[in-house]
Amino acid sequence: MPRLLLFFLTLVALFNLSRLVREPRPDADRPMDFRTCYVGQAVLRQGQNPYDDRTLKRGWQRITRQEQLLSRTQPGLPNLPFLYPPWAAALFGLTIGRVPYAVAWPLWYGLALLSLGLLAWLWPKVLPAEIGQTVPWWHLLLAAAALKGTVPALLTGQPTFAALALGVGALAVGQRRKHSFWSQVLAGILLGLAAFKVTLLLPFAAWFLWQRQWLALAVAAAVVGILSALAWHWAAFPHELLPTYQHLLAQVRAQSFDPADPDYPLTQGMTLRLELGNVLEWLRPGSSPWHPLLHGALWLVALLRLTWLRRQGLRLANWYVFLVLSTLTLLTTYHLYYDAILLLPLLAFGVGLPRRWQWALLALLLPMLLPLNGIALALGNPASLHFVYFLMPLSLLGMLLVLLARPVENVVTNSTSC
Repeated sequence: MPRLLLFFLTLVALFNLSRLVREPRPDADRPMDFRTCYVGQAVLRQGQNPYDDRTLKRGWQRITRQEQLLSRTQPGLPNLPFLYPPWAAALFGLTIGRVPYAVAWPLWYGLALLSLGLLAWLWPKVLPAEIGQTVPWWHLLLAAAALKGTVPALLTGQPTFAALALGVGALAVGQRRKHSFWSQVLAGILLGLAAFKVTLLLPFAAWFLWQRQWLALAVAAAVVGILSALAWHWAAFPHELLPTYQHLLAQVRAQSFDPADPDYPLTQGMTLRLELGNVLEWLRPGSSPWHPLLHGALWLVALLRLTWLRRQGLRLANWYVFLVLSTLTLLTTYHLYYDAILLLPLLAFGVGLPRRWQWALLALLLPMLLPLNGIALALGNPASLHFVYFLMPLSLLGMLLVLLARPVENVVTNSTSC
């Protein structure tokens, strides 16, 4: 990595980490994303429906009374309902949900930090096998800290880090011994556990599909099936889970943004979203029925490009395909800005680029690094600056075009075939 670029990322990372000093110490309410998961599994284990908002709130009130916790906020609508699948509640209920909440939330903070470190440690074990050189782990950790969503996500107890650590762990195990039965079983178990954050699962599942590692996929499906069966067993009224979940999703989607709102687009979290539909809705309000068609077309074009490259005889690196599909996943499904940590292999992609392309890639990454929305707010949030809230998905679209334009081959495979 060029020294000037490394220096720039260091400055951004230090600015982001300073938030840990500037903000008050976390309390029981601060890890709000983890709190939703904890309360959801507690409600389910009592045979109640975690997708019912009133039930979820009563569950939290019960926990605060039992543990004598001071709480000023509630989980659930309008901000953070429990939208994880039933097998996620079962996983939390089997693990950290078994300890009191007062103990669980500090443990979860520790697990989130450990998971972030594991991401930086595990990716170099996957990448050198195909790029022929090592990306230092601390470069990856520095890049993760420089992404502007990482520190806020850590503070809110986001499960993204644990899910990604499990997913990359599955890749590392599966990559190391592709033909070992037990390695494939272990990779499948890790992948199945990572599926609790189902919106991030697609690139990891595609990795194993691309390599035709069917055993790992079968084991992952079995893990999800077992956890789902446990969730149904805990639920006293399992027939109500799915319809209540669908109704909750409809309520969340109904909270559409209003461009006439003086605080638009802050009121509906549009400042945080990565999918391309976010830009389309801003440009043309009410266009959401057409978004799946455009997103589908984007997937089709990208997959046709990958297929064409393979037919030209290129042995595409597995991590390169993972990166393309990760970018597509963030662009076309509901993801927030902290999920951009999925793109850490961009460092490996940048290593092989000419210097001018490296700087172009950095320019595309700037909306993921700089607090542009904070700058807009500091200037009074005028309508003329609302476009900065939508630069993140546009930058992802630019990254996708660069990735498809400059495919990366598996250098190890090529060298062994010569």
